[in-house]
Amino acid sequence: MRVRFVKAAAAASLLALSVAACGQETGPASQKAQSVSLEGKAVTASGCVRPVESTSCIVVRGPGGGYYDISGASPAPDPSKGVAVSLRGRDNGKNTECGRQLDDVKWSYLNIQCAALTTAPAATPEKAG
Repeated sequence: MRVRFVKAAAAASLLALSVAACGQETGPASQKAQSVSLEGKAVTASGCVRPVESTSCIVVRGPGGGYYDISGASPAPDPSKGVAVSLRGRDNGKNTECGRQLDDVKWSYLNIQCAALTTAPAATPEKAG
């Protein structure tokens, strides 16, 4: 409960500051401030890569039990190898039909064999925060 209050207070403060800054200085400094975007949350996970039935998505189950959509990884891990991966990515808060989308995914194969390849069920996105 306390963490939610702190997050809500931080969000309210950020909103108040941005509203207060509206309409002030229109020079280069204000343009620079407007181009800054909030970064997403860094995520690490490890597990078996699974395709999602009826889609072209590949997912890894996250620590909370939801699925992370790592389809945007380039190159993407090969689910048919049957080997677990360790990955890092950025959660920018976007849900896809396959799970919580991760951007900037960096991964490597682990020396862990996965069970026989099966497709993942309909995804439950990983909850943020």
